[in-house]
Amino acid sequence: MVRINANEISEHDQLVTMMAKYFKQLGYTNIKADIPGWPKPDYIYWTNQPNNRFYPDLTCNDNDRREIILEAETCQTLNDQHTKEQFEIFRAHANKVGGRFEVVVPRMCAGRDTTQLIREIASRWRINLDNVWIPST
Repeated sequence: MVRINANEISEHDQLVTMMAKYFKQLGYTNIKADIPGWPKPDYIYWTNQPNNRFYPDLTCNDNDRREIILEAETCQTLNDQHTKEQFEIFRAHANKVGGRFEVVVPRMCAGRDTTQLIREIASRWRINLDNVWIPST
């Protein structure tokens, strides 16, 4: 396997990699991540709209076997229409299967605490986030 310097991969992929490794340390199973070196997650779609589908950034099962759907967002993608559409379908899927919908974001965006910012955006979209993760450093 070729090692890639963190500076050579996108911020988005760094966030996904961080969470895949963290969930693996926690003993979570069936980890699939939309990044090189990991099995790709299955796409999720509305039951009556199979052509309107999205691949989540990461899926896995926690220690209680609940499905986790995780999306990574960067400062540039926090508030765009594509993100909203993904959040809507991933939240609905998590509700349907009794799972969790979680997000990982950078620590700060434009001088603001991104945890609070993404919660405000999701609230405006009327989407509940089960957890928001940020890098520890």
